[in-house]
Amino acid sequence: MSFNFSRPSFPRHSTRGSRRSRHSSPDARLSVIAEDGPVPPVPPVPQRAYNRPFSRIWHGDPPRHSYENSPPRYSVWDATGPKGEKLVDVRNNKYIARRGGWRRFFIIAIVAIAILIALIVGLVVGLHEKHSSKSNQPSSPSSNSSTTPNATFPVGSYAVTTFLDTVSTNCTSNPATWRCYPYTTYSSSPSDAMSTFNWIITASASGSATNYSISSTNNPFAPNFVNVSLNLVDANSATERYTFQTTVNKAVEPSTAITTDNSMATCFFNDTLMEANLYTNISKSYPTGAESNSTSGFQPWPYAVTVTQTIGGGSDVPDCYEVVNGDLGARITNGFTSEPSGNICSCSYKNYDP
Repeated sequence: MSFNFSRPSFPRHSTRGSRRSRHSSPDARLSVIAEDGPVPPVPPVPQRAYNRPFSRIWHGDPPRHSYENSPPRYSVWDATGPKGEKLVDVRNNKYIARRGGWRRFFIIAIVAIAILIALIVGLVVGLHEKHSSKSNQPSSPSSNSSTTPNATFPVGSYAVTTFLDTVSTNCTSNPATWRCYPYTTYSSSPSDAMSTFNWIITASASGSATNYSISSTNNPFAPNFVNVSLNLVDANSATERYTFQTTVNKAVEPSTAITTDNSMATCFFNDTLMEANLYTNISKSYPTGAESNSTSGFQPWPYAVTVTQTIGGGSDVPDCYEVVNGDLGARITNGFTSEPSGNICSCSYKNYDP
């Protein structure tokens, strides 16, 4: 019995591979791991240089961990700052930790800025409109009144405050018989010269030739009239105005006695012409103090006004009577002579350009 031994065949390797294999260092070869053998010890971890960036966080050597135990839990809030403070202190700040604190702060800031911008824009627009309105307004005397016309202007009840400007007594032979309330002119005393007319303007009935009518209220110092036509003159111009004229019987108590026994007397200037101009674009400048917005239901007239009472001389100008116990008595004829019709008695009132 014979045995045939032959060399087993192996794969051929390149010469380069064999040369590398022959020159390899024994330390570079992989060690054989036995499945059931003991585990080789873990090589020691070399000490890190202190100047390496990672070690700066720990102010020294980093903690050593074993593969047998899990590393400790780490949170960004556990990091400390340069002065030892922790981010958790910032997170737990009562102003920042409050729910919606930052959001509420930014919303309030945005609202405040929006309000400030709105106020600035409103102020700029208001000043621009005020400047434009002043530029378009016709030149006129300044006014101290803040009263503005109502929605139904000129309909309404108005207190027309004026001052007595001038007085003329040429129509009568006895100047004491013609007087003008309040009996003091502006040149003598601006405050004592004030006179107020309470007038009521209403819309005229349909079919009337004018759109408005004007009436006076009972006033012992001013002539009375009812439903006098009020006409618009110079419409849409700087001198636009409502005007009226009517005849009234002006009663006057003479400033001195006109009878031989010094009894009381009353003189009438019949058919005295009363005229008024109520401007709508010319400002007033009297009175100098602020007027009340409403006096007994009468609003101040917001613009310039002129009021005149005039009469010429002639027969029975004036017509005077004695007054006994408040009643008219005998007519007084002695001491009077008729004056030419061209001789005028007048009372002139206005509320601008003193």
